[in-house]
Amino acid sequence: MKTQIEIYLGEIEEKLRREQEMVTDAVLDSMKAFDALDLSLASKVKEASRSIEELSDNVEAHVFETIARRQPVARDLRKLAAYLHVAHSLYRIGRYSYKIAHIVYLSQGLQHYKELQILPRMAQMAKKTVDIAMNALLTGDLSGIGELEELEAQTDKETEDMFEEIVGYLRQRQDITRMSLFYILVGRYFERTSDHAFMIAERAIYMVTGKKRKLGLAYRDRKSTAPH
Repeated sequence: MKTQIEIYLGEIEEKLRREQEMVTDAVLDSMKAFDALDLSLASKVKEASRSIEELSDNVEAHVFETIARRQPVARDLRKLAAYLHVAHSLYRIGRYSYKIAHIVYLSQGLQHYKELQILPRMAQMAKKTVDIAMNALLTGDLSGIGELEELEAQTDKETEDMFEEIVGYLRQRQDITRMSLFYILVGRYFERTSDHAFMIAERAIYMVTGKKRKLGLAYRDRKSTAPH
């Protein structure tokens, strides 16, 4: 039979799972909206971002209520602190999706001057990093951390490749500056999503082990050679 604190924690975890699902859907949908310059889908992403913010606020309130009513100690308190931090990280990712959706509005009257390849890959990697980090947090299974670090290194490499590609186009054409800026911004938001996944994973490690660990150090010198 579950204790009251276990019931409270379970309810918060379910909300975090829902927030994770909403966030990763928003990440992928924002990319689809930008790829197609689809205002209708962009509008849905913006609405989803607002719902993510509401759910994040709800998690925060639930965490504070649990602390006040159940007075958790040690490991449970560490969990609640991690859940509070992670809810905000997921909210930030939702805001990145919102900003990408807004770029769709700013892009009206423009068109893509190249087939988008790197950005969709970055969106998929961003989703995967969030999924790995959240699995570590909610199950306590840290076995995916190595893959997460590899994905982060790959994301950085994709960002470098995208910059180089855009510079090449800008040397040839003078009429694509604004859209090129949007490409860079969208890529940056996906990169920041992966950064937040790192923060979530670091919280998961601390929650499970009680020790703080800085992720990504093992791959710092390997980013320039990370595979596609």
